Amino acid sequence: MGAEIIVSPLPFFWYYEKNIVRSSVLNVRIPIGRRISMVLSWAKEKVEAQFRAVVFISAYLAVFQILILRAPIQDFFKVAAGTIAVIVGLAFFMEGLFLGIMPLGERCGLRLPGRAGFTALAGFSVVLGLTATYAEPAIAFLKVQGGATTPWSAPMLYLLLNRGSSWLVAVVALGVGIAVVLGVFRFLFGWSLKPFLFIMFPVLLVLSWLVYRDPRISAVMGLAWDAGGVTTGPVTVPLVISLGVGVSRMTGKEEDGAGGLGVVTLASALPVGAVLILALGLAPAAPLPMDASGFFSRANQKAALFIVGTEARLRELALEKLEASDFARAFPVELDTQAGSPSTDASDTVAIQARVPRPLVLRAALDAVKAIMPLSLVLLFALLVVIREKLPQPDQIFLGLSFSLIGLFLFGLGMESGLGSLGRQSGTSLPRAFESTERPDKAVLYTGLDEYLVLRTVRSDGGIGEYLAIDSPSGPEFIPFNRDRYDAGRKSYLLVPKDDAIAGDNRVWGYLLVLLFVFIMGLGATMAEPSLNALGVTLEELTTGTYRRSFLVTTVGVGVGIGMVVGFVRILFDVSLLPLLAGSYSLALVMSIFSSEEISSIAWDSAGVTTGPITVPLVIAAGLGIGERTGNSDVFGILACASVFPIIAVLASGLYIRARRGKAFEPGGHET
Repeated sequence: MGAEIIVSPLPFFWYYEKNIVRSSVLNVRIPIGRRISMVLSWAKEKVEAQFRAVVFISAYLAVFQILILRAPIQDFFKVAAGTIAVIVGLAFFMEGLFLGIMPLGERCGLRLPGRAGFTALAGFSVVLGLTATYAEPAIAFLKVQGGATTPWSAPMLYLLLNRGSSWLVAVVALGVGIAVVLGVFRFLFGWSLKPFLFIMFPVLLVLSWLVYRDPRISAVMGLAWDAGGVTTGPVTVPLVISLGVGVSRMTGKEEDGAGGLGVVTLASALPVGAVLILALGLAPAAPLPMDASGFFSRANQKAALFIVGTEARLRELALEKLEASDFARAFPVELDTQAGSPSTDASDTVAIQARVPRPLVLRAALDAVKAIMPLSLVLLFALLVVIREKLPQPDQIFLGLSFSLIGLFLFGLGMESGLGSLGRQSGTSLPRAFESTERPDKAVLYTGLDEYLVLRTVRSDGGIGEYLAIDSPSGPEFIPFNRDRYDAGRKSYLLVPKDDAIAGDNRVWGYLLVLLFVFIMGLGATMAEPSLNALGVTLEELTTGTYRRSFLVTTVGVGVGIGMVVGFVRILFDVSLLPLLAGSYSLALVMSIFSSEEISSIAWDSAGVTTGPITVPLVIAAGLGIGERTGNSDVFGILACASVFPIIAVLASGLYIRARRGKAFEPGGHET
């Protein structure tokens, strides 16, 4: 029997490469040049996988913004550096996940039922789901979107995205924890997924209706459904599946568990219900949406203080938004006659100083530690203390945990400083397709102008237009006049030119251009998701090659593209989210009745695996950007639409192939 040479290319293992011959270990000495070559080859392979997932979507956004929308990219080098950090960070993170976190999860699932019983397994599953959610890269991005809404237009949404963000993440994590318990028990006893679907989603739609009909909290509904997509990322999905695989192997029911299918659906559905219940519980203390003066009025200050958190923050927001007279009525305190700002006591000063954000590097490092350390400690505690088993391959495990920590730090750093900004810029630039856009970067200041130079004319629509006569080398030039930008004391006028809409006067073509951009973005980002390709391999094995992996990836990509189009249509035309969700999920449930268990599990799981760590932040940022330009504060719900339409697409394709071939998609191709 020949020797099997196992050479690890990991940097920290350069000096003890192993040669395993039966039960003996023989050292193999490798020249330093060869070691460096192996490490570089390994690093190239890992980075290339993330490069394909990140570069397409970021390059597509940049090219479309520059060439089609004709908008410059702000902080280009910062965005480029952030993109590189995201690529390297994801490479480290995913490698650390496979080296350290997933082996621990599978080991715990294999040993816990026999050593600790079902009660301990259930408790461990809840804690695992909680800590895995906090470690998701996209969950941190969801928490930093609080500045995109205002406390008076959507009070409860502002609360949950700002001072209540810890509450939001906690209930989302609790929902994932309960989902992990149900998923593990489903693996354990071989339960069907369909009863869960027919119970959970009608209940979620009823809860959504209760939230929708209450104007105090109706804006939270989109956030709740988007939270379900955020939770099923690169940490939760493989970790929960590895835990379920371990349980299935222990019980000998690996086939009944259908390879771990269906658990992603549970982990994406229950957090939705958790956020909706939280909103219903907080509704009595929330004020109604109103204008800024009403929100900061003395009569509403108790409710406003509940939403904002501190009196110092309340004053700060009011000072930014209100006129001096309105501010004095809302906050009857002595004003500094020189600065014109309200006086604050020492406690207010401390509160304001406490809001000064930490440096980005320190914040990213702390977020990475808070995400990885609890998850690692839970897995290690279960293995070493509860199961009382030695750590398998401790060098590999600790290296994997270190890689995960480094990767999450780089990802957070790059996402916030680079790709998140690119997504927001793209979303803000999209209205250029159908409306004229001001260009402050091309502003010109004219001086020495008297108001008598303003000419008034009748426009084609019957209104009165004002123009300013300016002398130029080629003769008199008439420019549009905006009185808000004229300083009579200095006799100066600031001209901010406008770019015409890309589609000219045809607004419909402008909307179609935006929706085409969104569809391609959704299709391209989805087809690059590594977890979707892995799901396709599983389906191809289950259907003995009848349903091809490439066909699944394309079908899901088209479904996500259509879903994103629907989501952006909702923002552009201010369409209610509830009818869209109710109709699409009802259709998906009806189609599931006529689909096999495997196709149903694959279809519903595809809703979760399509929302990866790159797609989620970019989609949310783009939605917030276009929402700011169109004045629509209810911008959440795009991910919800992008999650349900792939379900319908996969179910429809499965039923089509089944009808065409006259066979159900059972393992081995058995007829129903």
